[in-house]
Amino acid sequence: MKGTVLCMEKTKVYFKNFVGTSYEVGTQIGQWVLSTPSLLKQVLLPPNAYPHDKFTKITDLLDRYCQGINEEIKGFADTIGVSSEQALFYAMTYLERGCSLMAVLPSKSKSGHTLMARNYDFNNEMEEMCFAFTNIKGKYRYIGSTLNLFGRCDGMNEHGLAVCKASNGVPVGNFEGGQKAGATGFSFWVVVRSILENCKTVQEAIEWTMSAPIGYNMNLMLADSSNKIALLQCMDGHKSYKLLDEYSEEAFLSVTNHALLEDIKPYQKMIIENSVVRNNKIVEVFTGKKQLSKKDIKTLLSTSYPDGLCCHYYKEFFGTLRSMIFDVNDKTIEMTFGSPQVNEWQTFSVRALEMQEVEVLLPQEKARPEFYKIS
Repeated sequence: MKGTVLCMEKTKVYFKNFVGTSYEVGTQIGQWVLSTPSLLKQVLLPPNAYPHDKFTKITDLLDRYCQGINEEIKGFADTIGVSSEQALFYAMTYLERGCSLMAVLPSKSKSGHTLMARNYDFNNEMEEMCFAFTNIKGKYRYIGSTLNLFGRCDGMNEHGLAVCKASNGVPVGNFEGGQKAGATGFSFWVVVRSILENCKTVQEAIEWTMSAPIGYNMNLMLADSSNKIALLQCMDGHKSYKLLDEYSEEAFLSVTNHALLEDIKPYQKMIIENSVVRNNKIVEVFTGKKQLSKKDIKTLLSTSYPDGLCCHYYKEFFGTLRSMIFDVNDKTIEMTFGSPQVNEWQTFSVRALEMQEVEVLLPQEKARPEFYKIS
């Protein structure tokens, strides 16, 4: 079932540091976008395109649950000379991608550390491909992947709290082909960012997420340096979670793009078969070893589907853009950008990055029709 390699393409990854007050960080983002014309086209709406009453609702909601982000967008808008209402982030946030998530407790890892890992699969032309260190006054410092400039897709903060997400079922969003939200609320990139900026532990992250209005159907994986891991699933506004610690009988969690928790399964409308295959492969590898090393996890992330989790179907919006292993005890992220089969792994800590642009390789393959079979 492995696809046929068609060609090798390249794309750029940006490493950025955003440091200062919320407004100052916004000006830094604005200066970056001004220097990158292709990004400028992706992140703005025409003037007066977004209804003002909706703009007021989302800014009020963000002031309550993600304080500072409106001021950041104001700095961005002032820098590039537009109204804040033209930031596409607002229209996309108020209410896709394929991902594989996993986490293990110390008893299951050879290093004795709590580990979390993920593959993020999507289309590089729909991403700004930016990994950033963020240090905003009054917020926790963190490293993670940006999305729609002001959102975050994954990351780890200074306290060793790590978070990553996967879509749960058909992606929800205000875009062609997106499923209409079953509940009014945030998209995932606000959830991930707010957790990184405001929470120290898995328990705090769960409490924040269970109380926040969320319109996106998502699977959230969490791990912290007090050796707790959790899976939280949200579907049409319904939420449930599973938390493991040193006293739990189970030692790992995994999820891909469908519902696993019994409270959420009744709301699942459809399951794409490759999601089941990927999660079964994680479970098979994790149960087959008494203890897992980072090398074991890298092999799983790097091996082509269906024997592993790596996919090269970028034109079909299912290509591996990032592979990541979070060590919450060391407070490091080992990751590779683009396909892990042809790009090098790097290690990052929660501190300022070397600001640069790096080319990465994306092997182009075409998936077989059965990859998208629905059950």
